[in-house]
Amino acid sequence: MMKRRLFAIYIIMCMTLGVYAQTDSVSVNDTTNTEVVADSLATPAYDVATPYVEKKCWLGRAFKSFIGFFTSDPDTTFIEPQLYNFTVMAQTTLTDDYFTLRGEEKHVVDLAPSRKLKLGPFFGWRWLFLGYVFNVNTIQISSHNLDINTTLYTPAIAVDVIYRKLGDGYTLRFMRNGEFDATDLMKGMEVDGLDINIMSINAYYVLNKRRYSHQAAFNQTNRQRHNAGSWIFGTGYNRCGVAMDWNAFKKQVKKKAKGDERYLINDSSLVFEKISYRSIPLSVGYGYNLVFAKNWLLGAQALGSFSYMWSRGDSYDQSISIKEMVKDFRFSNFTFDGTLRLGLVWNNAKWFAGASAIYHTYHYHQKKLRADNIFGQLNIYVGYNFWRKK
Repeated sequence: MMKRRLFAIYIIMCMTLGVYAQTDSVSVNDTTNTEVVADSLATPAYDVATPYVEKKCWLGRAFKSFIGFFTSDPDTTFIEPQLYNFTVMAQTTLTDDYFTLRGEEKHVVDLAPSRKLKLGPFFGWRWLFLGYVFNVNTIQISSHNLDINTTLYTPAIAVDVIYRKLGDGYTLRFMRNGEFDATDLMKGMEVDGLDINIMSINAYYVLNKRRYSHQAAFNQTNRQRHNAGSWIFGTGYNRCGVAMDWNAFKKQVKKKAKGDERYLINDSSLVFEKISYRSIPLSVGYGYNLVFAKNWLLGAQALGSFSYMWSRGDSYDQSISIKEMVKDFRFSNFTFDGTLRLGLVWNNAKWFAGASAIYHTYHYHQKKLRADNIFGQLNIYVGYNFWRKK
């Protein structure tokens, strides 16, 4: 019996020392402040395996969202990013340009310059691609003509930049005075006194930017791996001015017709001195890339632009106030323009070659006068990528 009591006392003493030992082990971990020890017991221990993520302020999140709207984190199943830092390319360009004036009573004058063949080198660094093309079919340089027609591409947006100051080299393609067709006699006559001035900046946003790449079809800075398409939306600003010396034109026609007045243009609605219009378009369209064989791509984009147009007739070089725009508002001033892009590309990541065509249409109309301009270019190119990214 005595042995049992001694054994029980021994067990109780061991349990008591065990509790003290546990308490001491906790106090050893933090001897600076008893309140901190209590807090550490009340809250769970920090999991060192969980990474700490710092929450950014609302301004940083807004900036990141803004940048993400214009850039893209591509789905690499569909888009292969550019693998090289630098690109060299040779390109030849064939230009087209048609300008048509229509008045009352079927009076039509259709003008076009001769097609220009251009050739030039290009150099690219990642997304930045620069180059220069010069005329091959003529060595004559006209100070009156300036034609800049280019497109800047990023994964999410494309920006068309167009500036054209033209007039020299336009010839007659078609001419009609009412019911009288003067094309046979007048076709090919070079027109003096024409001055066309166009400035256009239009930006487009690709909705499905992670899977559809307009760069793969039109500037070869990445590759499309599988078929994909996207809706495209845009807006911009267009300005066009046209001046025509009709007295000089009548003298040319009269000389060509040897005095026959049936060929003379006498339509007062067509015989203007200066016209100008400006427009703000809202564009919508669709683009699709077809990967029909290994390393091959066929791309197409069609965009329609619904624009409100305003003008000042002979005072096209003067500014127009908002008050005047509201006062002169007419539903007939709405017009429809378009842009078409086609591209055929072979690209094995290191070498690429292909062709692309880009055409724009611009329309101007008043009650009795209509002006239509269609212009574009066909590009044929071959290029080489080098200095692979690390």
